[in-house]
Amino acid sequence: MNRILLVLTLAALALFCPFSHAGEVKKETASGGINWSSGLVYAIGYGTAKPELNPAQRRILSRRAAIVDAQRNLLEITKGVRIDSVIQTGPLMQQNRIVATRVEGIIKGAQIRSDHYQNEVATVTMVMPISGNFLRIVYPEDAYLDGENRSALTSAPPIVNHARRSLYQASDFILNALIPPTYAAEALHVESENEANAYKRLIDWMHVNGSAEIDKVLQQAVIDYETNAKFSGLLIDASGVPSFELATIPKIRDDEGNVIYPSKQTSYSDIVNKRGVTYDFDLQDAVRNGRVANTPFIIKAVSLYKTLPSDLVISKHDADNIMRSQSTVQAMNQAGVLIVVAL
Repeated sequence: MNRILLVLTLAALALFCPFSHAGEVKKETASGGINWSSGLVYAIGYGTAKPELNPAQRRILSRRAAIVDAQRNLLEITKGVRIDSVIQTGPLMQQNRIVATRVEGIIKGAQIRSDHYQNEVATVTMVMPISGNFLRIVYPEDAYLDGENRSALTSAPPIVNHARRSLYQASDFILNALIPPTYAAEALHVESENEANAYKRLIDWMHVNGSAEIDKVLQQAVIDYETNAKFSGLLIDASGVPSFELATIPKIRDDEGNVIYPSKQTSYSDIVNKRGVTYDFDLQDAVRNGRVANTPFIIKAVSLYKTLPSDLVISKHDADNIMRSQSTVQAMNQAGVLIVVAL
């Protein structure tokens, strides 16, 4: 029987493959797991029936037992879903019986994604989104509005972001190009992100070499570009923060502790229906992800905030640049946020 169950387990995992891909960010257990990229909790259940029943009865009752087993496993896995640095589903259900009852009700309505019967053993795979009704129960709107999100930045000084240079490669010829002095008195217009990033690299170089006048012109050009450019979302590279814990709605802070996301301007409806963020392992793949594609504003997370395991810290410079870009703020506040992680 153990060998049969092993074969059926492998078969169930194979059946689940259309809904889960190797590059996705997943936390797996023996009975299922959490897919943080697609926002699904999934579980496998097995069932058998008494051998004295006729074949039709055995098949029906085995399937019913498998569904109950899958629901039980789904509940246990769901208890491991972290909402933010403070809220975890399991402890919340223990503390609040109403929440527990409602979560259990949602799990009983979870969708059956695969259904298999072989050698008198039924195998069922069930999935449940960690968005929508689930989030409304564990993260109600009144709790969302009462949170630290009210401390979001509302204004920022025009400071050029030097930390972003690690994410971009400017052409080496820019560093050696001769810029005529007359350019210092003329308006300079940046027309593409690549050009803006190249000028940023040049600004860094000129800081070292003390060319203050041209430095000011280039800084203003980059500021104008990042203020007016259209960005499709916010992409945060947190691959250098290994202790970050995946959460449905992590907080993004600047290095002074101010919460950038989610803020009081962030749509609660978008938060619960789309989840706060999605996750990816690869920066290049993340750029093409539908949540932030095709021109995301890319920044780098530098650390966690104090002891909060799901609060990412970005530099004050990056926070200022985000808040200065209207398109980035708009996309971000509609849950257009993706985090690249390295587990």
